[in-house]
Amino acid sequence: MSKCWKYICFLFIFFGIANTIAFSQDIEPKQDINIDDLGDVSDEFQENFFEALKQKAITNYDKAIEALEKCIEIDPEPNFIYSELGKNFLELKVYEKAEENFKKVLKSKPNDKYVLELLYEVYFQQRKYKESVEIVEKLVIFNSIFKEQLANLYFLEKRYDDALAVLDELNEEYGVDAYRNQLRKRIASKITNPSSRIALLEKRIKENPKVEQNYLNLIYIYSQNNQNEKAYETAKLLLKKNSKSELVHLALYKFYLEDNKVDEAIKSMKIALQSSKIDTEAKYKVVNDFLPFLNKNPKYEPQLAEIMSLVSGGQDNSKVFTELGHFYYKKDRKEQALNFYERGIKSNASDFALLKRILLLQLDLKRYEKAEIGSQLALEMYPAQPIFYLVNGVSLINLDKAQEAIEILSSGIDYVIDNQKMESDFYKQIGMAYQKLGDETKASEYQQKAIQLQKNHNG
Repeated sequence: MSKCWKYICFLFIFFGIANTIAFSQDIEPKQDINIDDLGDVSDEFQENFFEALKQKAITNYDKAIEALEKCIEIDPEPNFIYSELGKNFLELKVYEKAEENFKKVLKSKPNDKYVLELLYEVYFQQRKYKESVEIVEKLVIFNSIFKEQLANLYFLEKRYDDALAVLDELNEEYGVDAYRNQLRKRIASKITNPSSRIALLEKRIKENPKVEQNYLNLIYIYSQNNQNEKAYETAKLLLKKNSKSELVHLALYKFYLEDNKVDEAIKSMKIALQSSKIDTEAKYKVVNDFLPFLNKNPKYEPQLAEIMSLVSGGQDNSKVFTELGHFYYKKDRKEQALNFYERGIKSNASDFALLKRILLLQLDLKRYEKAEIGSQLALEMYPAQPIFYLVNGVSLINLDKAQEAIEILSSGIDYVIDNQKMESDFYKQIGMAYQKLGDETKASEYQQKAIQLQKNHNG
């Protein structure tokens, strides 16, 4: 994989996004050179050239350059010498010399994709985004993989309209993508005069009412600027103009829910969830938006199973709920994670790891009554697991059942083996329970035990 991708990752850091282009193809093709590739050159030339390749392979870039310069003295015509020189200078971060040599190659071979990629790397490493744009605009002709980089570069160059146009093309070609949506949001945040962007999109729609992306962009910018009624009207207009649009339903289901048109909302959700143009993260969001509505309107609970089956592709819904839980847990969105985990555990109540995570989340979110009941059930299945005794004890303490907490914690500590940190946690909680009972002597005794064990653990 080309080192160029390492520097493209700078963009992802710049935008605050951890992940996300999933292209598997290599940017930099391998270029193994053998004697036949050299053409009609002297033995001395060959000897120096392959010496350069050998030195480059063992990262002796200075010696590789010396050998290549000897080649030039013998015969300055072959282009591949300058390509190799450029690569060695690039490794040494001598960017001016690298650029100079790559340009020599491009002078006679202006469409050499491999050298264009290397020159792009030269510019990008120096954060010369204007020059980078010029190169990537040529590279997109070879492969649309470069369009995402081009959109990023346009953003960095503050060419926001150009960036949005490229994102539109990518959405048209590959469908909606979470990373590109994030980039679109960042671009929108930089546009200081949304009125001009709105006027431009309205003009485009009037001139060519069949282009779906213009409507979608207008819906987005209206929504970002709290013009929800206009966004809603634009979504309905798009549906009228293009009844087969799938992407519009990502906006419509929310408007329908707000408008209390539940049947239409559910219909829109189903279209969105079945669409191949919409990525998994966006589909998870659709389901997540539906849950608060469902909590207030439990009569629509049967609809959830059908909606979940669309996300799961026919898999067991509990598995999808659990996956949704993992999805939000990784994002540190504990409320949403717990919501899905609690739904997913119903048909898989003996999953130890999931039980443990749910109970710890319930403690973290102060759902002590749920944690008490859940940990009791967990202990029936796993009577020798100290973590469930600890969760049950903490819950009881916070529910003002200190005496019961002491009993369960005293039983559970017997199952702690070679884990000073957990043993310390047990003593700490027992001390807190005695404190609740007003027994300061016992409370201090157990707190001291906890402190000593913690010191042993840390030391």
